[in-house]
Amino acid sequence: MDWQKLISDLVSLGMTQAEIGKHAQLSQPTISDLAAGRIQDLRWSAGERLRSLHKRRMRSAKVAA
Repeated sequence: MDWQKLISDLVSLGMTQAEIGKHAQLSQPTISDLAAGRIQDLRWSAGERLRSLHKRRMRSAKVAA
């Protein structure tokens, strides 16, 4: 999974790293490390929360456009 792209998409929709972390139940520093490519692998549950958030936000953005 390209975590950098997912986080970049969410940030481009106006979310902060802290907000992303809160929704994905991850710390802001972990989100920062994912965005910078310093972390490549996540636990399955954390990855699913991040993917779900991305899916919801992207869907909402398309509806709003």
